[in-house]
Amino acid sequence: MLSKSWNVRCLAVGLLLLGTLGAGACKKGLPLVGRGSSAPPPRTDALFLAEAPAVVPEELAPEFDAMGIRRLYVVAATLTGGGQVRPFPPPPNAIQRPVVLVLMGEPGAEGALRTAQPELVGETWADGAVRLVAEAKSWAQVSGVHIHILPTPADAPALAKALSAVKSRLKGLTVSVTLLPGAPEGTWEPLEGAADEALVFSFGRRPETSDTFVREMSQEEAKSFPIPFRLLFVPGGYGVAGVGAKARRLADGEIDKLSEDRNLDFDFAAVLSSEPGSIYNFKPRAGYERSKSVLSEDGGRARFDILPFADLVRLVSETSRWSAPKLAGRVFLLDGVPRDGRLSGYPAIRALLTGKPWEPSLSVEPAEGTGRGGEVWLRVSNPGPTPSELSRFGNQITIRLEGGVFTALGAGEFDRYEIFASARDMKQPAPFGRATACRLFENFFAPEEANVVGPIRIAGGRPRAFVSYQLTLPDGRTLTGAETEVAISPPPSPTKAPKEKAKKQPSIPKLKKR
Repeated sequence: MLSKSWNVRCLAVGLLLLGTLGAGACKKGLPLVGRGSSAPPPRTDALFLAEAPAVVPEELAPEFDAMGIRRLYVVAATLTGGGQVRPFPPPPNAIQRPVVLVLMGEPGAEGALRTAQPELVGETWADGAVRLVAEAKSWAQVSGVHIHILPTPADAPALAKALSAVKSRLKGLTVSVTLLPGAPEGTWEPLEGAADEALVFSFGRRPETSDTFVREMSQEEAKSFPIPFRLLFVPGGYGVAGVGAKARRLADGEIDKLSEDRNLDFDFAAVLSSEPGSIYNFKPRAGYERSKSVLSEDGGRARFDILPFADLVRLVSETSRWSAPKLAGRVFLLDGVPRDGRLSGYPAIRALLTGKPWEPSLSVEPAEGTGRGGEVWLRVSNPGPTPSELSRFGNQITIRLEGGVFTALGAGEFDRYEIFASARDMKQPAPFGRATACRLFENFFAPEEANVVGPIRIAGGRPRAFVSYQLTLPDGRTLTGAETEVAISPPPSPTKAPKEKAKKQPSIPKLKKR
């Protein structure tokens, strides 16, 4: 019978031989026993700046670091239907972050792929891209060139030939293209070796999508995607004012201004539509059709199709858990930084990527340095980077009095108010002098908007005021704020009237002595 020490020595020799074989396998490039494929590179995030020329303030660099933004896609030129590259003016300052130059396709630019010789189309693209890269070296650390067109699945073979021509001319730079999700499996396999990456447009809408929302990419499609790709998200929305040739697009940030126009009304078409998100229709208020409004030159009408930011948050959360080996990260398309006129712009993306609160909320506090005796002034603000829902009654402030009544109320920037005899019955109106409760309504709270209410004049022996609020979110949820007491400026103490001094009798003139 073999001794235990002999078994131990045999085991040690076996392990040594296995290690030697493993080392040799490493030197020869052979796989080790039980060794899987290398892990995919870590996923990173990027911003796509659609306005040209791009303006990127240097002070945003720490924020980009905190957000995990590793590169910027910057629109540097348009791409015509004939394949010509027409550069925009350069940015006013150098961009201190790796830049991918974007060739923004004009409407129908992808149609050039349907010619008999797509290789020549690629050569034309490459000629312009090479010049663009050379000119951009003065203001950017160029890492790649991106072609933003929307080819159809049938364009895949021609697109591969065109991109191969571009890639052969841009040594050391990445070449990428925008694609739409939903193509049959295997459609984009011709792009292997021709493109380094793809941006798969998976959220939002743009003029190049014919103003329709794109479908979300599915996890099943992501798992089988043939080349490295990033998900392209467009959080900002817009509307269309006017009709026909005079129609124009409005950034959804204009909703705040339109909601405050007294000559305009609005309704909601989403309940009658199969389209995703919310649909807001602005139109002349009944009886004010001939009155001037913000939309007078557009026929008085505008329609906004908006996806709530909560939908993007859900999609970002879901895709972060995807097991898709070719998924390289996410790209958020904005018009500009730090502001771009959109309701869900850079501040909202910054909050999302840094783990800060992104939902709207309300803060109600006394306005500093205002008010006389017996008055209340309030500052009502939405500190969040996203808006409330557009609503006639869903966004409201309630003020309740104890031991006093309202004698006057300045609604400030709120749209309207109602006063009631009692907070227990908010259906019975009451006049000033008898009202002890009031409600102020705001149609819409824009991101970081602040309204001042006052003066709210109160009479009573020792009155007390309490404030609560309700805020409706774009996804239909409702936030309520607990009732809190706010201070009322004490009335000035009555001043005593000064006593009038008794008038002295005029002295009797002395008689002259004779």
